[in-house]
Amino acid sequence: MYKVRFHLAQGENFMKWQVKLVDSKEVQYYDPEEVTLLMSKCKLRNQASTAKKINEGANKTVCAWIDCENVRVLDRKIPQTHIDDFVRFNPRIKPYWMGRNESDNLDNQEIETLWTDGRNILTTDICE
Repeated sequence: MYKVRFHLAQGENFMKWQVKLVDSKEVQYYDPEEVTLLMSKCKLRNQASTAKKINEGANKTVCAWIDCENVRVLDRKIPQTHIDDFVRFNPRIKPYWMGRNESDNLDNQEIETLWTDGRNILTTDICE
């Protein structure tokens, strides 16, 4: 099992994808402008109470991630062909995972495949 999130803490890994192998606690960081992450059997996770506090004005802290069974790191960026199907998390806007429609709460939603394109997370199969 892996946990994937966007790393926003200051330092050398600022604004990189963090991929953590849960059992071994091994952590890798990837520049979103250099790689594409392919995640399979995913679940959108969120600490709702923390996200709600951030939404109400508290300082940002880690509260959302993607659990997935597998992560492949492709050493190239894949050209984006679709941007209609995506998920995003910004607790300043809404305290939950959302898609195109900001009113849809996607917390704990299971999604077979997710791709990264830069800082975006797409649900469209763009590599066929």
